[in-house]
Amino acid sequence: MNLALDRYADNPIIDELVFWPPKRHRISRVRACSAMFRKPFIEVELENGEVFHRHFARQSFAEFWAKACVILETLTTIELVSDFSFNPVADREALVRQVLATREECIAESNPMYEQGMYAQFLMQFGEDCRDLPEDTQQRVKRARAELEAAR
Repeated sequence: MNLALDRYADNPIIDELVFWPPKRHRISRVRACSAMFRKPFIEVELENGEVFHRHFARQSFAEFWAKACVILETLTTIELVSDFSFNPVADREALVRQVLATREECIAESNPMYEQGMYAQFLMQFGEDCRDLPEDTQQRVKRARAELEAAR
């Protein structure tokens, strides 16, 4: 969910994955690599086959990746691949609860856009790769897409 991910953009890895407006193609895979003699990087693959890389400072990269994995696994359907070992987040369950609460806040924030018929703006809050949205939100997203398609 793009709006919820934006709330975690203090994490530089998450920051590189948030696009305003969202990309037309969903992110299918993010691979993280931290080799000995290279700057750590992520490789992002979109569903249309486009691939791009982003490099990061070595300091704290593993910690940022560990947290990003929990956030992305909770909010998105993106496949995550780690080409290096790292310590997991200390209290994963607490972070998952926090991320889910943030998602609920963001859904509540976006609902007035839907109710006002601002379907394009509403859909931008979600993006293409949301995981486990509540049923009523899934229905709103589906109806908003149908309304925009009918208006074309």
